[in-house]
Amino acid sequence: MGSQLSNSSVVSQTLASPFLAVKNGLIVSCQVPDDTAINTPEFIAAQALTVIQAGAVAIRAQGITNVRAIGKVVDVPIIGLVKRFDDSSPVYITPSVSDVLELENAGATIVAIDATGRLRTGGQTLADFVSQIRLESNVLLLADVDSVESAIEAEELGCDAVATTLSGYTDIPVTGLPNIDLIKEISKHVKIPIIAEGGFNRPESVSEAFAAGAMSVCIGTAITNPYLLTKHFLSAIN
Repeated sequence: MGSQLSNSSVVSQTLASPFLAVKNGLIVSCQVPDDTAINTPEFIAAQALTVIQAGAVAIRAQGITNVRAIGKVVDVPIIGLVKRFDDSSPVYITPSVSDVLELENAGATIVAIDATGRLRTGGQTLADFVSQIRLESNVLLLADVDSVESAIEAEELGCDAVATTLSGYTDIPVTGLPNIDLIKEISKHVKIPIIAEGGFNRPESVSEAFAAGAMSVCIGTAITNPYLLTKHFLSAIN
């Protein structure tokens, strides 16, 4: 990494309000497959620095170590999450209160949580989960939702923003991604910010998301996953 990750490389941005800072901007999700050579905090931090230098306004990242590494090289909002897979529950995005607290301590400005109607391990509801978080932290919560109903509930429970991250990843059927129609419907029912995420790979879709009511758009694979992008193009050869 060398001098790329020195203190002099830190990209500065005013953070009077994290959501104001990302309004009308592009958030980049810096996540890579676990079993690839680039799955290191150093690479992901460099990736984050690069997209911020290109004009992105915030980073979404998975893992305590990665969030901490990114925070050392950029000064923009970081949406942190932890993925934990457990056969006892389909919820895997930041499933526990301890995950939330660790992410906050690592430097996450905003913590993303699964805000679908699915139960956590032990039968815990979203309402109970958010209530437990608020007993210990006032960190900003981004509710990853899959429907209008889950977005409405997230707002009622006090989440600070919603993202369409989990559209297409639950039992609720979708016709395709990105789910512009969901963004449009959510915007009719909630007042908190909406971050459009999931399936964005064309600039035209980004424009459509903003027109539908999104405050910002988050893009991951189309920018930061060379493994899957290589596989995509190889499909035309193999």
